[in-house]
Amino acid sequence: MESDYESDDRPPRRPPVPSKDPYVYTLQSNRHATSAKVCRDFVAVVLGSVGQEDLVEVATLCTSELATNAFLHAEGDSLTLRVVIEPPRFRVLVYDASAQLPGAARLPAGDRLRGRGLGLVAALADAWGTADADPAGMYAKAVWFELRAEPKS
Repeated sequence: MESDYESDDRPPRRPPVPSKDPYVYTLQSNRHATSAKVCRDFVAVVLGSVGQEDLVEVATLCTSELATNAFLHAEGDSLTLRVVIEPPRFRVLVYDASAQLPGAARLPAGDRLRGRGLGLVAALADAWGTADADPAGMYAKAVWFELRAEPKS
């Protein structure tokens, strides 16, 4: 029996046109002790799904630092992680409800156990900084880092 219905599992007739817009992936998380792990796992999956496995190690470390800072120092019950991919740039933003900007990004001298996170981000990322409130107005600021992917041959 013939049908006018086209099955969804058939490939499209024409290949899709690549988007000129950036790819954006968003995760909202409770501000909880598990937030850093959830956020870094999300970033690892996103990078793996777009073929950027070579960035996973640095990206997950930097993501973990930003999410941990949001958990330890921010206000509110939640945070939002946004991953923006505009090849060759890969940017991660962690939004929180605290308007207080982070301190200087430097590695502390001596054996201090705290205060190394942003220093690590600054040392490993191609760029980092802060951004104003999110577009929806739920959060006061974001702290972000950016990595650049090496061109694939």
